[in-house]
Amino acid sequence: MELLFVVMAVAFAFVSGANDGATLAAMGTRTGALSILSAVLLLVAAVAVVPAAVGTNVATTLAHGLVAFEARGGRLAFLLAVVSALAVVLVLTRRGLPTSVTLALNGAIVGVGVGAGLALSWVTVAVVVAAGLLGPFLVFGAGFVLAPAVRLALGNPSAGQGRSRLLQRLGFLLQSVAYGANDAEKMVAFMAVATGASLDPVRTSTLDQVALATCFGAGALFAMRRLSMRLTEQMVRVRNENSLSALVASSVVVLAGSALGLPLSSTQSSTAGLLGGTERVAPQRVRPQQVVALLMAWAATLPSAALLAALGGLIVRATR
Repeated sequence: MELLFVVMAVAFAFVSGANDGATLAAMGTRTGALSILSAVLLLVAAVAVVPAAVGTNVATTLAHGLVAFEARGGRLAFLLAVVSALAVVLVLTRRGLPTSVTLALNGAIVGVGVGAGLALSWVTVAVVVAAGLLGPFLVFGAGFVLAPAVRLALGNPSAGQGRSRLLQRLGFLLQSVAYGANDAEKMVAFMAVATGASLDPVRTSTLDQVALATCFGAGALFAMRRLSMRLTEQMVRVRNENSLSALVASSVVVLAGSALGLPLSSTQSSTAGLLGGTERVAPQRVRPQQVVALLMAWAATLPSAALLAALGGLIVRATR
């Protein structure tokens, strides 16, 4: 049974790469500042190293703070939560709609906890759900505010091309660190539950981190083409200042969430920041139809994952 849990943990890392990694790498490469391989390698390095370097506040929230998974049947319940989250994300990913793995997992953890009759910390649940729902709007506003300043910092495109590339690369490096400090800890939390390790707090293992990062990178490369096209060509025509303002705004918010132990989505945040910056400096470049489709996907993610996981939780309750 433990082998099954570990296999599911690395499969979850692959899907996270296919959804999160591909989306973030798409934003980092469309301006030409980074190659696809460079962007993916930066994210892989962040997944492997950053959780161990900055702590596991977010992983501890997911594995212990929302639902008491230490109880009898808790490991199976967590597995069903992850399966439910993956199912929702994969359906949307196949439609070319990058959604939030974090949002899906938050909903699924709460749903399976209710269905299985496990103890929930409702105050933590309320804070985490509120942060997940409000975070993208905060980043949208930050991207909107930052876009003119970023345009000024980039300078004349023909005269400051080298400076523009450097700032884009630094921005993507910051976002990679933010991803490792927050989103990547979903994978750390699952691996901790899978191996029966400590959940309060969750601790990292070098071997586990390497395995998770490798599977994450494979997933990102696997899904790169489809999600890159949908996000950066159909929803918004990307310009350097829009991309950089999105990187900075989303990274700051996601890092703040990590410090507070709040699971936030870098994909949601980056997309919201991209929309905010574009709306400020070049609103004609926003594709409303694609934006609406993406927002609908986000809106459906949490309740769909929660409902599906609650059904799985009922199975756990019946077998306890």
